Amino acid sequence: MEASGSCKGCKKNSLIRDDVTGSLVCSSCGLIQPFDNYDPQLGGLNGPQGTFVRVGTAGTGSSLNYKDKKIFEAQKLIDDLMFKLGFSSEKSNEVRTMVSTITEGEFGQGDWFPVLVGACSYVVRRRSNRALPIAEVGAVIGCDVYELGRMIGRVVEFLNLKLPELDIVNSLELAFSKMWEFE
Repeated sequence: MEASGSCKGCKKNSLIRDDVTGSLVCSSCGLIQPFDNYDPQLGGLNGPQGTFVRVGTAGTGSSLNYKDKKIFEAQKLIDDLMFKLGFSSEKSNEVRTMVSTITEGEFGQGDWFPVLVGACSYVVRRRSNRALPIAEVGAVIGCDVYELGRMIGRVVEFLNLKLPELDIVNSLELAFSKMWEFE
């Protein structure tokens, strides 16, 4: 099979492609030509495909695509935070449903997501007339009270909820019970 171009050594137009290696070889002097096997990876019918990286997976050793991995990690984070806050499985499912409604089933990753989960957990607890201090939620998720309070306001506004009045007696009982735990 003839190839166009001239040999870099003898300058003759006698280049042929080697059947085994695919490299260009001069039939006159036998010099293997510099690499010319450029194969652009433009993609196929299913979209772009990389040479060394499989497009569409979540990383090394993972069989989940990006969206499934993101949802899996979000569910894992929700479960972890609900365990740390002492929520029952029923209340955890309420929080999960609330987060799913707000994010339209996409969940999320990043610094904002634990704050959203914390805000939803606070709203769920308040809707069931049980006290949960914002400071406690903030300590568990690792954010300040101001940021968490803003997110709680956004959650309540987005879902058109009306939180019940804060039960001061319940809040004081919770505070006193927490105080006696430390002694």
